[in-house]
Amino acid sequence: MNKFKIVISLIIAGTLLLLSGCRGSTTGTSSDLPIGTESVSSADRDYITLLYSASDTFDPYTATTDSNRQLCKLLYEPLVKLDDEFKVVYCLAEEVVLEGRLCTVTLKNRSFSDGSRLTADDVVYSFNLAKKSATEYAYKLYSAESASAQGSNSVVFKLSKADPYFTNLLDFPILKSGSEKQTTSDSVALPPIGCGRYRVDESLTRLVLNEVSLANASDYSIREIRLVNAPDSESLSHYVEIGAADMYYSDISDGNILRMSGKKVNININHIVYIGVNQSYGDLGLNELRQAISAGIDRAAVCRDGYYNNAIAATGFFNPVWEPVKSVQNIETAANQEITIENLEKIGYNSVDDKGIRLKNGRTRLQFNMLVNSENRTRVAVAQLIANQLMNCGIKINVVEKSYTDYTAALSSGDFQLYLGEVALTPNMDLSSLVTEGGSAAYGLKNQINVNNGPLIDAAAEDTETPQDNGESATAAQLIEGLYNGQNTVSDVASVLQTEMPFIPICYRTGVLFYNDHIENVNNSSASDIYFSIESYNFNN
Repeated sequence: MNKFKIVISLIIAGTLLLLSGCRGSTTGTSSDLPIGTESVSSADRDYITLLYSASDTFDPYTATTDSNRQLCKLLYEPLVKLDDEFKVVYCLAEEVVLEGRLCTVTLKNRSFSDGSRLTADDVVYSFNLAKKSATEYAYKLYSAESASAQGSNSVVFKLSKADPYFTNLLDFPILKSGSEKQTTSDSVALPPIGCGRYRVDESLTRLVLNEVSLANASDYSIREIRLVNAPDSESLSHYVEIGAADMYYSDISDGNILRMSGKKVNININHIVYIGVNQSYGDLGLNELRQAISAGIDRAAVCRDGYYNNAIAATGFFNPVWEPVKSVQNIETAANQEITIENLEKIGYNSVDDKGIRLKNGRTRLQFNMLVNSENRTRVAVAQLIANQLMNCGIKINVVEKSYTDYTAALSSGDFQLYLGEVALTPNMDLSSLVTEGGSAAYGLKNQINVNNGPLIDAAAEDTETPQDNGESATAAQLIEGLYNGQNTVSDVASVLQTEMPFIPICYRTGVLFYNDHIENVNNSSASDIYFSIESYNFNN
């Protein structure tokens, strides 16, 4: 099995999960009344209240509920974390050096909450836990083959391929070696030991400031975090709605959002929503038609009306908030019917029938079926919105709803024309699963991308020099591989993909964080760390 197939097999599970648009429910049998709801002046509060599941663990590699997984980010520090624009912020790492297929991390001098020193062996141990876990961390570490300690404060990661953005993947939680195996005398599992900003107290019902590990503990206004048990989705919804928690986050993967009174901030998540194209079906193999469809979509309206502003319009294939592509991606976020019609007329759709649908040679109607997973009602509504927009350009789209099982079966067998999908991209911005033949979400692609075809595109990219600019063709695999081995730049890849449009990017969804009106300085919260600036939190009156 070649290296690429190994990568694909590692990330396929995470991709298919997001195509489903579904999440598992939490479990439990009872819920406790909120604690800490007594009348206290906001300015006097030195705690916040958050939801958790008492029946779940505080182990980041075995926790199954969203609430506990988020709390784990307060208990365990990673080597690095990412801010809300996917920029690296060093945590336990002092330095990260990338050299080809090797990544060397030098550690800071830090201690665990029990006073023991963090070592390279703890990082290697945590890496191995992450790799074998059923978590997002295993999904993100697909290209890391092994980790080994080099002395007490240096770790070397061996990669399956060179990756200039591998540092972005080093946000897995670091535990003290073996501490996840600790139990009480009654064989009750104890939380693992971490270097986080907080630790679980003996009652297992609150988090307290981890003054042993923090050099700046005196800067924290929030000295403890009181926990309210929300063991199932019904109790969680209830507590969110009545404001029993001071903060609540959701990535809205299932399309449903619980609303909490207070302030709201959107969190950038690397989930791309796109239209997949079966390039073997009729004129969908023509760049001009794919460009016409792309230009006919009002992405800003999709974000506003379809996702209720919980999404960012795609300006290209990479996440538009990522700094390396801000100046090289320029797909228009509003519809441009002029470009749509020019591209359609270029390939022979020169007339319109009495229904307003474009015709080729006066008889072939421009219409396609677009599959969508019926189990995600938000995505169904978005598909219908896009269909209505394209009808304004003479492109008829029939939205076909299928259950997740039937939907994925149709994609796998190639029995589709268009489909609306969503995929979680890893923080190193690897598009391989979508644009490389054999990728876990690369349905309907042809083998080659022709870098010198000339359809009218919905934003100029002609000034950007592209690889193999001599008229030859490059496979998508070669384009992506060239990025990782240093032959191509992000600008090269962005330009070629935008010109060829192997699939049609619509938007990148965002999560949402609600928090108490009286909490100030909730800054730079990110998917990597919802509580990014908790050391600065304070209450106003």
